[in-house]
Amino acid sequence: MKKKNGLIYGAAALAVLCAVYVGVGQYMDRSQKKTENKEEASKVFMTDVSDVLSVSYDRDGKELSFTKKDGKWIYDQDDKFPVKQEKMDGIASTVSKLEAVRKLEGGDGFDAYGLDQPIRTITVTGADNKKSVILLGNGTQDGDYYAAIQGEDTPYLISSSLFTETDSALDDFMALEEFPAAAGTDVTSITVTKGDSSKYFIKKKLDDEKGTIEWYKDSADSQENKVEDNSPLNVLADSLTSLKVKSCPNYNVDDSQLKDYGLDQPSAVITYTYNKNGKDETFTLTVGSLNQDSSCYYTRTENSPFVNEIEKAAIDKCLTVDKGI
Repeated sequence: MKKKNGLIYGAAALAVLCAVYVGVGQYMDRSQKKTENKEEASKVFMTDVSDVLSVSYDRDGKELSFTKKDGKWIYDQDDKFPVKQEKMDGIASTVSKLEAVRKLEGGDGFDAYGLDQPIRTITVTGADNKKSVILLGNGTQDGDYYAAIQGEDTPYLISSSLFTETDSALDDFMALEEFPAAAGTDVTSITVTKGDSSKYFIKKKLDDEKGTIEWYKDSADSQENKVEDNSPLNVLADSLTSLKVKSCPNYNVDDSQLKDYGLDQPSAVITYTYNKNGKDETFTLTVGSLNQDSSCYYTRTENSPFVNEIEKAAIDKCLTVDKGI
């Protein structure tokens, strides 16, 4: 009986402890939420734009203007320009609810903060067509900036975020073309054509679990075509899938301009097939002439409006690694 009573008392004590634990947890959650709400309420915001649809600003005497249409940012002066969407989303997020370090009430006039002749003016328009013009004045020794809303009398002190985000030229907003997200191990065949000469290599998997493979030249139907050393072609596959665009001198090329980049009569054409998620895909890269300082090749992917620059060393590696095979 005593043992039974002890178990009952123990279970009751455990239940009480659990209830206390849950109660303390709920209290801590409520307390933390109250603290967060209090901190949020104490923040000072210069703007409150729920849905930013356009942003423009002047930098070094040149205005850059972007508008969001159908969920996508476009450059107002050229709708073909490939805008880096995440960069514009970041700026829109900053200006939609621009937090101030503090509000400078009862202080000096705008001229004391450089706001009478602002170093930058950012215009923001929301879905309601309401415009807010943000003036940026002098910087402080702490790296902050004085700011104000045009038409209002109160200056603010804000962090450097807005200045930094808008301290960008048009090229900084260009979204460079991205190549397939494939690894060298995904590549199943490679064709390299230079002039009238073309080399074709195909990979044959022997054991998926062990990852053993064989490379063949021209065809995998005959053991005579088997490549003795897989290393050069594995390196080639890795090199091809690692290629990255350095810059884009022309994002809307037409056929009449291809000769300016040596792409009308390319020095090489590289094609590889890769398997991703059980599906075979093909990628083709055309290599033109060297750029003016010979640091990069002009390149173009199949039917792309972009002429890109890829570093010479990276392309040369792809064009020479198969020598002797």
